Amino acid sequence: MLESLREIWAYRALVNEFVRRDLKLRYKNSIGGVAWSLFNPLLQIIVITQVMKFILPNPVKDYSAHLFILFLWTFIQISVIDGCSAILNNAQLIRKIYFPRAILPLVTVLNNLFHFGIAFVFTFAYFFAIGTYPQHLRAEVLMVVPVILCSVVLCVGLALITSYLNVFYEDVRIIVSSLIGLFLYALPILYPIEQVRARPEIYVWYMLNPFATLVVTYQRALLAPPIVRNAQNEVLISVGIPWNYFAFACLFSLATLWLGFALFEKYKWEIVERV
Repeated sequence: MLESLREIWAYRALVNEFVRRDLKLRYKNSIGGVAWSLFNPLLQIIVITQVMKFILPNPVKDYSAHLFILFLWTFIQISVIDGCSAILNNAQLIRKIYFPRAILPLVTVLNNLFHFGIAFVFTFAYFFAIGTYPQHLRAEVLMVVPVILCSVVLCVGLALITSYLNVFYEDVRIIVSSLIGLFLYALPILYPIEQVRARPEIYVWYMLNPFATLVVTYQRALLAPPIVRNAQNEVLISVGIPWNYFAFACLFSLATLWLGFALFEKYKWEIVERV
């Protein structure tokens, strides 16, 4: 595995070229260009904000700002889905020349990381525009860096696993797309994490989900915990950065990356034969 990692590093110029190629193909003949990467999450934020005004008995102040964690979840979601097809989408190239096949799932994550970077800059611009920053800018905002790194590690690991499985069972992409779409409702995006914290018997197991922990940590790094009230107008206990659960999410992400890379390396020649 160490030798394979050295080989991937030696092909870093090819990784860069693949990323540039995919970005050019994606926005070829597109007037809006990379701005389209913001369109779907922003549309979701607008629609969800308006809908939740009628559903939540006591809406959270600046609810739309807290919904900007959708950009991180969109990055994770699309990276995993695109990673499933990373090998099959490049089957012709794999048959023609040799290069470390593991760079293909990596390229899909880096492509989506580029788009997330644009969304990240837009998030800060929006917070300054509505007055949230610099008034509520805190030192905790630096936590977004380890959260993003942990998310990238988790996405690469999952992309390696699913891209390998999808070569042998093409149903994997359909299953992954369906399941990860449902995660939107199982994560504290539409509703505050404080509502889950109000039920301790669920909260512990809920936060063992690394996706939930990453989303919460990212949101609390950007913004202070909001004042959340229940249906009886009682203020719920605030949830800050969940340090213990974030440490677990980091370990889980590293383990996923190791497992994905080990699995991919073990069967890399069978993958080529099957393609």
